[in-house]
Amino acid sequence: MIINLEHAVQDAEVDEFEVVHFSNYLKWYSNALKEFLAAHSTPPGFFGDGVEIRVARVKASYSNSALRGDTVTTSITRAENLGRSLRLNFKAESRGKLLARAELNLVFVQREPYRLLPVPQAIADRIDLGRAA
Repeated sequence: MIINLEHAVQDAEVDEFEVVHFSNYLKWYSNALKEFLAAHSTPPGFFGDGVEIRVARVKASYSNSALRGDTVTTSITRAENLGRSLRLNFKAESRGKLLARAELNLVFVQREPYRLLPVPQAIADRIDLGRAA
């Protein structure tokens, strides 16, 4: 695993049936993404003046439901440098069950002049080292 975060399900995250609403998984994935970016940049999420991080695509699937009182582990299981984008694979688990998976593609853009940038070297180097190990 690249990142593992635990989260106790909050009352506001469940519906009247005690089931977590699907949108909360995206929030949990976002928290894992923040941890990932913080581990690869200083200050966290900074990759240069005028460089912005954008989500280009999210693909998610759900297998089981988290319930009120559960503790959910959200993980980034894989990071892949695609040159002009970064693909991250996520999963959420609780009670020994897979709850959901997601694939997220990030791009890095220069604001002015607007242009797509390659995956920052700080991330690319660490991903390549992890693959070589």
